Amino acid sequence: MLKVNSALILYFTAFILYVFAVLIGSDNLELFSKPIIIPSIYYFYYISVRGKIDYLFSFSVLSFFIGEILHLISREEFNVSGLIFLLIPYFIILFFIFQDLIYYLKKKKINLNTFSFYIIVMLLVYLFFNVLMMMIEENSFEFFIYSLYGILLLLMGILAFVMLINYNNRTILYTGFMVGCFLLSDLFFVFSKKIPDLLALKMINVTTQELSFFCYISYFVYRTKFKLYGKRDIQD
Repeated sequence: MLKVNSALILYFTAFILYVFAVLIGSDNLELFSKPIIIPSIYYFYYISVRGKIDYLFSFSVLSFFIGEILHLISREEFNVSGLIFLLIPYFIILFFIFQDLIYYLKKKKINLNTFSFYIIVMLLVYLFFNVLMMMIEENSFEFFIYSLYGILLLLMGILAFVMLINYNNRTILYTGFMVGCFLLSDLFFVFSKKIPDLLALKMINVTTQELSFFCYISYFVYRTKFKLYGKRDIQD
């Protein structure tokens, strides 16, 4: 337990230092703190699952790390390559969420006849199209990448909400937190890109972005601990 706590302490310390570095505009503190965040939270995952790691999940975390480092070195020079590395895990996460939904469907039928479901779907679709319109001035390849981000987040949001309103366990709860952080992070990334002088937008972006890694790791820790496929029921 001490090792798990030390990993989380290291993560939150680096997280706070990084947010503070962005707040005061300290490039040196950013370079020191940001590279610690993902390795420390992955170490928490490694200890939590007792070394029984999932290689596809680990690859997605590595891709997140590479994308973060590329943008840390130079967002202007490595913008596209960084975006691609940060996009790859979204395909993997969508695959995991789809796997989860298939499993739950075998246990209990879903009910989509709720007013909140249609409200959330309409809100996500509205955000998808409006944010894309904000990025229409980007070059064609970058716009294509942003479109993929939007489509993947839209699908993740819908699938996560379907599970949240139909099933109940901690894995699904962290699925909702994870997808919510990804949505907020990418949404405020666009806002901060369009209004770069407004520090508050950037602060929300970096805070939710780094917090999303904690939610992603926590989601997969619970997913692994519960041995989702065939060994526990949906009420775990």
